[in-house]
Amino acid sequence: MVEMKHYLMNVDEVADRLNVKRSGAYKIIRELNQVMEGRGCKVIPGKVSSEILEEVYFVGNVKEEGDSDDRKRR
Repeated sequence: MVEMKHYLMNVDEVADRLNVKRSGAYKIIRELNQVMEGRGCKVIPGKVSSEILEEVYFVGNVKEEGDSDDRKRR
């Protein structure tokens, strides 16, 4: 498995990684920023942690408050 460095991704990087349009990437960034705030992290509008993005979209081990164990994948 390739080790990925964790950093803040911008909208273009999120759009490329998830193969979505920029407008969709902005929505995803806003949602993931809420996850980060829930963890007590500070956020920068328009940026998201690559670690959070990978967990939510590719690993699937991030649970938000109120989620059940059988939550639907995106």
